Amino acid sequence: MKLSQLSIADLTALRDQIGVEIRTRENDAIEKARAEITAIAASVGIPIGELMGKSGKMPVKNKAPVKYRNPADPSKEWTGRGRSPAWVKDLEVAGKLDSARV
Repeated sequence: MKLSQLSIADLTALRDQIGVEIRTRENDAIEKARAEITAIAASVGIPIGELMGKSGKMPVKNKAPVKYRNPADPSKEWTGRGRSPAWVKDLEVAGKLDSARV
């Protein structure tokens, strides 16, 4: 196959087909590796989670406390971290942000 003789449409289609094939092969390799690891773990009687060093429980992240609550809708809260919600920006412009502090 001479790529220089293909049209842009043909090259684009070929690129898309290659991407699909690469993803398919990667997924197949991952599934095969999982099956092999699971079989090895089962053959020695070790649960897969223990083999991988996981207890099966997700670590609890410390959630930041709420610092601001929307006076118009108390279900809307903000911890003061990250991007401020629109209602916080509106209260800032109005000079009423202190009234929303918890």
